[in-house]
Amino acid sequence: MHRALTVAFAAALGCRGGATTPVAVASRADGALPTVTAPWVTGAMRWDGRLNEAAWATARRIGGFVQPGTGQPEPRSQVNGDARVAWSDAGLMVAFEVRDRAAESALPPTGRDVHVWESASGVEVMLQPGNFTDNREYFEVQVGVHGARWTTRFDDYNRPVERDASGAMHFGHEDWEPAMECGTARTADGYVVEMRIPWAALATSRVTATPRAGEAWRMNLYTFRDGQRDALAWSPLLGQGNFHRAARFGRVVFGG
Repeated sequence: MHRALTVAFAAALGCRGGATTPVAVASRADGALPTVTAPWVTGAMRWDGRLNEAAWATARRIGGFVQPGTGQPEPRSQVNGDARVAWSDAGLMVAFEVRDRAAESALPPTGRDVHVWESASGVEVMLQPGNFTDNREYFEVQVGVHGARWTTRFDDYNRPVERDASGAMHFGHEDWEPAMECGTARTADGYVVEMRIPWAALATSRVTATPRAGEAWRMNLYTFRDGQRDALAWSPLLGQGNFHRAARFGRVVFGG
């Protein structure tokens, strides 16, 4: 299971297997929620982890990751890096650039609904469509360094979590399998994960269509390794729950 305060019930999603640049990360300990404006982009994409398309050059960077509990930069972490966000008519686009040269995974790249957080270096997206903070109807996606994937959706904060007849734990509705585009690649500094989550997979009872320019959704991004004992966040939790706490998700605003 995941650590209670700084680690969430994780999820991982699979991909195919881009250099990163150092990021000067500012403290986010004041409690203000970070916001990033995702530009609207067009053009053909190759989901190979290279980030050499014009769309990624246009995408907005989040400004690095911080320690989830304190909001302070953590230069000793092995999972520092940055992420870029954009959107198109096809879906939400996120690219992680993680400076972890020792990233590991024993999971097969084609693995689906495997517990990436337990045994692989990877990244995580938590997304609640709409500008809500109540944890109703949110989604979780994780991608391992080699492309293993786990995706799920939740009805409410960490719910449902159930044990089946065999004793295996199930987190959320693990049958949620978005038709994602995804790619990974190793770099000189670490690795890259790029993904596009289609809007059709993100419909809820309150948000049923592609967002309009100017709208905001709630999102958080994480990097991790070693069973999430080393993990960083875009928007820190500051002791307000685990990685699922939507009230601490940052905001992605959909630009024109």
